[in-house]
Amino acid sequence: MVNKAEFYSGSFNRFFIDDIFPPHCLSGILIRAPAPGALKAINTPKFPNTVTLITAADIPGVNAAPCYGTGDMPVFARDEIRYAGEAVGLLTGPDPFKLQDWALRCQVEVDGTEQRVISLNRTYCSGNVDAAFEKAEKIIAGSYLCHFQYPWPADPPGAIVFPAKNNEFVVITATQWPSHVRESVAAVLALKQSQITVKPARLEEHLDSKLIIPSLLACQAAAAAGRLGKPVKVVLSREEDFRYSPRRLKAEITLNTAVGSRGQPLGSRVGVKADLGAYGLFGGELLDRIALSALGAYSHGSVDIKAAAQTSALPPTGPAAGFGCAQGFFAAERHCSRIAGALGEDPAEWRKNFFLHKGKKLAIGAEIRDNAPLAELLDTAASMSDYRRKWAAYELVRQKRSEAPDHPAESAGRTSPHQGHSSERAARPPEQRPGEIVRGIGISLAYQGSSLLYPPDGRNYGVEVTLNIDGSVEIKTNTGSTGGFPGKAAAAKILGVGEDSIRVVSTAGPDSGPACLSRNVAIITRLAERCCTAIRRQHFRDPLPITVRRFYHGAKAPAWDQAPCDENAFASLSWGSAVVEAEFDPVTYLPRVRGIWLAVDAGTILAEENARRVLRRLSLQALSGAAREKIEYDGSGKTEPGVYLPEAGEPSPPIAIDFLWSDASPRGIGDLPFTVIPSAYAQALSQALGYPFTSYPVTPRDIWNALSALKTEGPA
Repeated sequence: MVNKAEFYSGSFNRFFIDDIFPPHCLSGILIRAPAPGALKAINTPKFPNTVTLITAADIPGVNAAPCYGTGDMPVFARDEIRYAGEAVGLLTGPDPFKLQDWALRCQVEVDGTEQRVISLNRTYCSGNVDAAFEKAEKIIAGSYLCHFQYPWPADPPGAIVFPAKNNEFVVITATQWPSHVRESVAAVLALKQSQITVKPARLEEHLDSKLIIPSLLACQAAAAAGRLGKPVKVVLSREEDFRYSPRRLKAEITLNTAVGSRGQPLGSRVGVKADLGAYGLFGGELLDRIALSALGAYSHGSVDIKAAAQTSALPPTGPAAGFGCAQGFFAAERHCSRIAGALGEDPAEWRKNFFLHKGKKLAIGAEIRDNAPLAELLDTAASMSDYRRKWAAYELVRQKRSEAPDHPAESAGRTSPHQGHSSERAARPPEQRPGEIVRGIGISLAYQGSSLLYPPDGRNYGVEVTLNIDGSVEIKTNTGSTGGFPGKAAAAKILGVGEDSIRVVSTAGPDSGPACLSRNVAIITRLAERCCTAIRRQHFRDPLPITVRRFYHGAKAPAWDQAPCDENAFASLSWGSAVVEAEFDPVTYLPRVRGIWLAVDAGTILAEENARRVLRRLSLQALSGAAREKIEYDGSGKTEPGVYLPEAGEPSPPIAIDFLWSDASPRGIGDLPFTVIPSAYAQALSQALGYPFTSYPVTPRDIWNALSALKTEGPA
């Protein structure tokens, strides 16, 4: 057994979970079902004494990890298999290489039966939409598709669980939500939460992929550690993580907008259909965010929203960067550009005329409280990129090209772009000039909230700060972040101490909630500042040590389908505007991004260089998702990782970032690149080719299909 006092003194937040090698630790390999259906049997060979299979029957407590979706995910499937690859057991042993051989000899029998389909539905109506469409000058209709995508975290997820003295357990894992890990493991082992200690491992770029899956892996390892009385380590391989871990959901969004004589939206009908996979982590949250962000940041007059999501026999989906807003804003911004195009207007000017102002309300009823400088944001992004001159020039070229007999569609030969450059050149008509490049430019505008619409289980989240006798300060946040706490400098200033005397403890104190949606910056930092201000006032009359707790209480907004919504989710918005310039070579069929320009309004920027570095990195990831990342499943619900190539291809484009400085409270920026770059990229290619791209991502195959359509049908 591990000595609790010795082990608790250790810190693991500098190490990836895969680089931690505890002594006498057993390895664990998940045994997975080959297909969905009813679980009939798990057939195993005769194992040596050192190898043990842990199944649902070995769990002393609850066989589930809460995922706030259509139902909790089982730690090990007991009767029903919801998707190909769902775990039915954990094979444990001291030698991971021999364990692989034993795992291959295990056979899971499944009786294919009709799968349960669980649906979520949302409806919302404001104003007389039918009347708006009756008096419309134009009706602009569009359908926009966002495919399944893999968040591609920096390291695969995993967990290590140690039995300690007095029937206590220590969990090491890289997680965005330590308290969720603690609660889940305690429920599985039928213990009190005080008997579970969570020690964070190194948490790198995760794109919200480590909210729930670390808890599930910790529960699986804990079931084995509790049964065997030994440390157990479970780490997914990169391929295993790709195949079975939650991914960004697939959504089809339709938008029909009635446009008035001045180009103003009179009313819009929004339809959303989403595939949640087997369980749909945070399914209601994601569906609602897609539907709301599909209206963008614009006044739509009357609104009719119908959103639906349902489970399927595919691996579960879950939050990714944007929590659904990436899909919704892609549809909203592409639709706005198409409205402007139908009116013959510059898309940037159309946006400036019809965005929401302070005091206006989003569809769900939350009021925009901050007087965001949206016109300045658009103008800043346009000025940085020379957008207006380029847009006018590229638009003129596009119009002339669409009227010419040698439209770029003529360069679309009779072979696929994946058959090699020589075949493409042979298929090119003689009149096509080699190297003829066409260009386009796109602009977008979006926001980012700083809280969940529905705090899980209706909880209130808090922070605890203690000023000790020796002048040191301890901040207990329990957020899961292993990087620098953004509120440290503010706390030092308020209390008049040095930053080196402040210690941040992320595994104790009140539950601070999940580290997502930039909550650490926008909410947790603010709570820490309030604690420090209260301590400063008490310090004059109360002896040290002084401990203060402050909590975040979710306010209620008007009901959305009778579900409570936290109005604070949109109370303090960050805003971003992006311009993307792209070109297309009709010889190679490959697009190239010439530049990305990003203007951001996020209140006070606590660490400018770090903020710029984060935005540049996330902008490249957002561009990769917009250009090539798409998961496709075969008929059995399986996918192959070999065709998924994030951030591959051309060298990174130049990225320029400008902040609109203000004295407002700091707000999050991490999701903005994913809400503004994909639509601007798709618009740039749409202008370049004269074809309206409406899917996310826009791949070389999509470009090939567009050119084929232009050749047979003419310009759209």
